[in-house]
Amino acid sequence: MTRTHSHCCRSILPTHKCAGGWLVALAAMTLSTIFVKEARADELKVHLQVKQVVEGDAKTKGNAPSIEATIIGGPNLPLEKFSISESGTKTPVTLKAVSKREYTQGTDTIAIALVINGQEIWIGNEEVETDAASQYSGVLKNLTSAIDRLKLGEAGPPGSMGVIISYSTGAEIKVPMSPLKEITGGALGGQKDYRGKIGTDMVQGITLGLAELSKASTVRKALIVVGDGNDSNNDAAKSQLADLKKQAQKQNIDLFAVIYKSSISAEGNVITTMIPGAKTVNSIEGIASELSGIIERMKDRYYLVFPGYDKKQKAGLTWDGKEHDLIIKIDQKELEPFTLAMLPVWKPKTAGGGFPWLVLILVVAGLLLMIMIGVKVFSSKPAPAPMPMAMPVMAAPPPEAPKPAGPMKTVMIGAGGDEGGFPIVGWLVPLNGAHAYQTFKLRSGGTKIGTAPPSDIVVNDGFMSTDHCMIQCSPAGFVLVDGGSTNGCYVNDRKVAKAELVDNDMITLGKTSFKFKSIS
Repeated sequence: MTRTHSHCCRSILPTHKCAGGWLVALAAMTLSTIFVKEARADELKVHLQVKQVVEGDAKTKGNAPSIEATIIGGPNLPLEKFSISESGTKTPVTLKAVSKREYTQGTDTIAIALVINGQEIWIGNEEVETDAASQYSGVLKNLTSAIDRLKLGEAGPPGSMGVIISYSTGAEIKVPMSPLKEITGGALGGQKDYRGKIGTDMVQGITLGLAELSKASTVRKALIVVGDGNDSNNDAAKSQLADLKKQAQKQNIDLFAVIYKSSISAEGNVITTMIPGAKTVNSIEGIASELSGIIERMKDRYYLVFPGYDKKQKAGLTWDGKEHDLIIKIDQKELEPFTLAMLPVWKPKTAGGGFPWLVLILVVAGLLLMIMIGVKVFSSKPAPAPMPMAMPVMAAPPPEAPKPAGPMKTVMIGAGGDEGGFPIVGWLVPLNGAHAYQTFKLRSGGTKIGTAPPSDIVVNDGFMSTDHCMIQCSPAGFVLVDGGSTNGCYVNDRKVAKAELVDNDMITLGKTSFKFKSIS
């Protein structure tokens, strides 16, 4: 079993260190790279994190921490093609990857919102319209088949979710947020379900999709829009879509769009205001091809584990709690260095458990005692007769070991404690991550929590923000306030912007769970 902490990320080009190493939030520059796959330049991103050995696992007890790398958009090569080394060391050591997992075997669950144009003519009505002049052959049949062929149930790890939303005059949820395997083409319904729907309120559909994604507790989120790219009011939609783009970026939601024009669709489109990379297709069949490509891009990642120390080489990375530059090599091509805080502090054990000082001390003490007894015996004069036989001289017992000073005591910080002159009013206890079961003090007035100073509590979690949140304390009680974090704050598994706290509440920030305790 392992727990992870210290996250770093990087695109392959150019040289940009993740600011603060393990104090930085998960982020990466998005630049093209020289790796070529299927005749196109793929964007390569790498995320690094430390996997700490969990105490209590007999198989891994005493082992060094390891490094987990998430490779996004990189070449899917055999395990032996990947290695890691430390930059700037006197005796560089290269450590080969020891395991590799595909995306669907990992834990980065995903939530997908599929937002589809539900206008009658775009969907099609030839099966329900009796007037031949008003009949239109739309996309529904092909779209239904395309979604079924996607096998969305296999698009993400267990726990991944999905929702289907249609928009016309307004927007509606066709399938509520459910396991991905329940997102099928049949859920779209038939042409009769879209009869009489003439509007194209795309902005409303996207707004509803983002709202549903914000409720999901998955690691990744994606929005896919399928329509003709227009809104009922294109002029107003442009500014609205720009705002929605910012909202999606703040929540780290990946955005995709497929544009198909029906025979009466208006020229141009406004969806590119929000999704510049929207793909336009010229045939209904092209929709299926683009959707398939989107799903493949979502799955285009895998996970590598590198050992922190190689027992055969008797060498490894430097685990001194400081930041070091690590270099990943993929098929002999070196990526730019990644700065990572090498926590926890770890050193290999000396062979044989170190010099046996205690044994040496006992042996010397025993020899000295024997010498003293010998000197005593051989230097004594014979007793004159007729004296009674002397009683044998008994060696003095060895001195008693010093007694312990007393039972160990657990010291608890009381209400009178202080932190820099501020009274301590409570604690946060991490239940996982690098700081598991340590105690963070909460000060009166307010305590800022984030991944870097000037936060009062600095947490080693790559999914948290620099200024993640604050816990305020007043006579009225404790209140958690989100500081505009990327991944949000959760209290008892409920996402909140502001929430009152009571004793034993569970708080989740990034991937770290805390138990809240107050003095009162």
